Amino acid sequence: MAKEQKDMNVEVTQFDHHGHSINGLFEFSPASVFLMDQSGEILDANEAFAVHMGINRQECLGANIYDMLPPNLAALRRKKAEATLRTGALLSFDDEHNGKILRHTIYPSRSPEGEVNRLLFIAEDITDFTSSELDLRYEQVFNKALIDATPGIFCVLKANGRLATWNPYLRDAIVCKSDQEMGSIIAIEYIHQDDRSLVQETISRVLSNNIEESAEVRVLLGGGPEFRWILLTGKQMVNKGSHFIIVIGSDITDRKKAEQALRESERKFRSITEQMIEMVFVTDSSGYVTYVSPTIETVTGYKPDEVIGHLFTEYMEEGDISRAVAIFTDAISRHLMNQVLEFQYRKKNGSLFHAEIHSQYFNDNGFSGVIGLLRDVSERKLAETQLLKLSTAIEQSPAVVVITDLFSNVEYVNPMFTLLTGYSAEEVKGKNPRILQSGRMPKTLYKELWKTILSGDIWRGEFQNRKKNGELFWETAVISAILNKKGEITNFVAAKEDITEQKKYYDDLIVAKEKAEEGDRLKSAFLANISHEIRTPMNGILGFSELLKEPDLSGEEQTKFIDLIQQSGKRLMNLINDLIDISRIESGDTQVHISETSVNQLLHDITHIFKPEADKKELRFSCSPGLPDHESIIGTDSSKVKKILTNLIQNALKFTSSGDIKVGYTKKGDILEFYVTDTGIGIAVDMKTKIFERFRQANNTLTRHHEGAGLGLSIALAYVTMLGDTIRVESEVGTGSTFFFSLPYNPPPPLVIPSAAKDPSHPILSPHSALCILIAEDDAVCRLVLEMHLKADNITILYAVNGQEAVEVVRCHPEINLVFMDIKMPVMNGFDATRHIKEFRPKLPVIAQTAFTSFEEREKARQAGCNGFITKPINKSELLALMHDVLRVGNA
Repeated sequence: MAKEQKDMNVEVTQFDHHGHSINGLFEFSPASVFLMDQSGEILDANEAFAVHMGINRQECLGANIYDMLPPNLAALRRKKAEATLRTGALLSFDDEHNGKILRHTIYPSRSPEGEVNRLLFIAEDITDFTSSELDLRYEQVFNKALIDATPGIFCVLKANGRLATWNPYLRDAIVCKSDQEMGSIIAIEYIHQDDRSLVQETISRVLSNNIEESAEVRVLLGGGPEFRWILLTGKQMVNKGSHFIIVIGSDITDRKKAEQALRESERKFRSITEQMIEMVFVTDSSGYVTYVSPTIETVTGYKPDEVIGHLFTEYMEEGDISRAVAIFTDAISRHLMNQVLEFQYRKKNGSLFHAEIHSQYFNDNGFSGVIGLLRDVSERKLAETQLLKLSTAIEQSPAVVVITDLFSNVEYVNPMFTLLTGYSAEEVKGKNPRILQSGRMPKTLYKELWKTILSGDIWRGEFQNRKKNGELFWETAVISAILNKKGEITNFVAAKEDITEQKKYYDDLIVAKEKAEEGDRLKSAFLANISHEIRTPMNGILGFSELLKEPDLSGEEQTKFIDLIQQSGKRLMNLINDLIDISRIESGDTQVHISETSVNQLLHDITHIFKPEADKKELRFSCSPGLPDHESIIGTDSSKVKKILTNLIQNALKFTSSGDIKVGYTKKGDILEFYVTDTGIGIAVDMKTKIFERFRQANNTLTRHHEGAGLGLSIALAYVTMLGDTIRVESEVGTGSTFFFSLPYNPPPPLVIPSAAKDPSHPILSPHSALCILIAEDDAVCRLVLEMHLKADNITILYAVNGQEAVEVVRCHPEINLVFMDIKMPVMNGFDATRHIKEFRPKLPVIAQTAFTSFEEREKARQAGCNGFITKPINKSELLALMHDVLRVGNA
């Protein structure tokens, strides 16, 4: 017995179950018994232990056993206790103390988690016992301790069903006050009526077959009224010819409730999953499918039994398998929850579909894996793709797209909206599009818009709106309602396009059309006018030329007719010059040539030209320079300035019948502001811009009273624009007009202003000068005009009719002093002829004569070697002055 005792490894668990586990030991055992925790603190002790320690029992509770013993004995007990705590095995040893032999037994107690957290010490005085008595005594104590410490029901039933013995748990469970009542209790009476037959059949089998058998039955414990589920296990025991049944029972009520709840949960789970449109699946931790809902057949075409037991990846598109395995492995190892994944699966018919999976890891009583929902999202993916295309198209659309809610608050605008209006999406989100309104559209338009879109129709129209920077713009819009499946309006969408340029183009087109129509009228008026302007002076020229043939004309009449012919010729010449100027402006051939120009000298020359005409009309003509002569030199295009002032003065003379004409300029900072003021008929407000149009006069009707083609002001404006300014007009009908334009004041370094030119009416050439002049001219009339201008006793004239002949004549006549070279001639032009002549007579003066008047022609003549330039028709005074200048330079 002692040897068996040493080999025992019994764990006594839950000593304090229901507060009664060691009561039997404490109350009936003569041994010294106490219960301690891992640190040695006494949790409970019997009276024998208190007597043995020589203190009150209550003083034992909470005391530390190691503090109550001598140091050497305390160290020994600590060592034994730590061994039991470490190994979890029962430990028994004997020692002698004060002449007595004590047998110590240490029983380990485990927590529900399996940890040894308490120790039961039993110390028994065995000094007076024999070895056999000791073993028997110990066995009795041990068995009694085991029975009393059994956590749950323990009892021995007689063959008649009455109790022979029980443990404190059962005694308390059936509400018995003492062990004396035990023999009167019939066990079957505490079994649920529906389970009694099962218990009787089980007892019968145990007794008949001498086997161990278990049954789950309902037992009335604690006085009811609720029955508890108990797992009862019975085994036959025979003692001295009598048959007993040892019964052990454990309360499984919580487990039965859990199982019932689990069955109910599983029933609900299956009911729910079988009705879901999503497919529900469960896999184990290796990825094998353990459950799949019937929906799988609808989704994939497979039946559940065709999938259960297979790897979940077997039905995946191959390209997704490696990614799916990696995600699954990670979910299992890291216990990941609430994952949302997308894969492609293959249906039973071989077609692919997009699946969205919501999955999470689970662990249920050691069974782990993944549970999830799978839904076919192919239509959603297709819709997403289409939506992406649509959204991309909207984002990249050249049209403006605006979406508002039902109350017209902006929910979305595309980038083109920001590009057009200057407002960012954040600035307008939640705001009403009326922030763009310019206030220039009629309110009725917006009323009609709302009426249309609220009725579900599409509204089309145009707005003039305002950008963030205040700039106005036009846009065309198509606005409609967005309806939900019920046909209810949820939003409004507007597609708009900037048509500012189109509107401008359209407006310009209308203006151009009006101008074209006006141009046609002007052209008709111009043709009639130009015909009149050409035929009128031609009539004077031809008519008075014919009258000069009359033999009986007086000298006074001849002089009068010749003057009229000259006036008509000048008028015709001015018309031709204007037509040439406007033609060059129209073609873009006119260029600006800056040179040092004395503004005062230029005004002096112009005054000299127009003063006689003003005097003839009895008009007061005055010129007012704004600077002294030495400060009046600027860099500008003198010919264009002269033309501008000439045309403005001619305009003033034409429309002024009495009063004054004033010409001048004033210095204002860095500019010179020129003006021409008259007291003429004035200009109506609506004509102030039109008078600068070509072929336009304030009165274009056949009853107008003033001659002219209507080109003078147009040419003047074009030249002023080339010089960097524009012409401004102040006028009042019946009072007169003032024309202004400005030029930059940019004087050069101081220079000496040359004296005024000599009066060309004085003789230039000495009457004793002998000259030989070559006239190179292919036109006989022009040759005759030159010959008549040069007619003198001391001048010899030679002729050439083309450029090549002119070169040969000069080569053969070294006595030639001067050449008049026409530019446009046959065989060889005048430029080339001049170059050849200059090769062997470099100092021979050559004067170019041409009907072309442009600066470019003058420059070509200079580059060819010409010493002077005179334009047709040739004025005798200008001719003689030019001859004087070139001959003086040539002889210098």
